[in-house]
Amino acid sequence: MRVSLTFLAILICLIISPILAADVSEKEAILKACANQFGESIDVLQNLFSVNRFYLLRASFNGRGKLAELAIEPRYFFEQSHPEWSEPADFTCLAKSEYDHLLVLLDRIKPKGRSVKGRESISYVTNMTARHTEHYEHATLIWGEVVDSRLGDTPPLKVRWLRLISS
Repeated sequence: MRVSLTFLAILICLIISPILAADVSEKEAILKACANQFGESIDVLQNLFSVNRFYLLRASFNGRGKLAELAIEPRYFFEQSHPEWSEPADFTCLAKSEYDHLLVLLDRIKPKGRSVKGRESISYVTNMTARHTEHYEHATLIWGEVVDSRLGDTPPLKVRWLRLISS
């Protein structure tokens, strides 16, 4: 009986070990891909990478090391941990071309797959930001479009933030 319990314990360890190693290697691979696209991390504890003067890439992982989310967010979102990142008076949102380019870069880090459900026709607006959701094979894209009636009837697209949530 002791031999079979020892054998069973060893067998379980051999089965679980590659699964845990795969999770750790996914995190390492994602962080390496982030560094390849955006340069070295500027905050390794929060997995933050510089996008430009106003924006950061944040990579979040679950407890098993699997990618949970890739987010492009304003630096001032992290003012509590980085007081030097307060919201500047000249803050500029992402233009459509920048947004499209960032989606290409994020797809190089982890492909989201083909579109399975496009953007909803109605979105809720809070703090002058309309939240849009699009569904892909391997991720859900949520992004905030700036809504400002002072810009006229057909203002250019401006994006405040975006998040790719892994499925």
